Amino acid sequence: MINYYPSGARLQAELRKQLGIDCGVSGPDAAGTFVVHYPPGTPQSVQDQGNAIAATWPATDYRSRLMWDIKEQLQQLPAEQLQKIYGDLWTQTWPPKLVKTEGQNSSGIFASYAVWTFGGTTPGDADILRLYGSAMYIQDNPAYAINPPFDTTINVPGWEPVP
Repeated sequence: MINYYPSGARLQAELRKQLGIDCGVSGPDAAGTFVVHYPPGTPQSVQDQGNAIAATWPATDYRSRLMWDIKEQLQQLPAEQLQKIYGDLWTQTWPPKLVKTEGQNSSGIFASYAVWTFGGTTPGDADILRLYGSAMYIQDNPAYAINPPFDTTINVPGWEPVP
């Protein structure tokens, strides 16, 4: 299923990622301008940073990428970067970040995790489960693998401009 992300919703997600707070966003207006609505007590320096992001934000709507395309891009990553994604999603927290998602792929993700954990799979099959489960997670959380904090050189978006 393809999800659509209006430009204002994408800006809101980017502000959450960069500022660490939930902001309201209105716009774009006819001139392509957005207005950010900050929670009470937000420091002026944070507001300035958010307003600078909003001032250059494109008024372009996006949609989710095909899961196959995300998987293909993940496979092109160096092994070290792929292992960082696997570690973040599959093993570094309890319960794993991967199974705490509520997106449209959550059932498939949970099944992949269950088989990976309890299925007695071969190492090759386990890698495939992690690859496909990670692709599903990225499709549900499209900004997750765009310059993540554990490796800012990774860039595997879960969304793309609407053609």
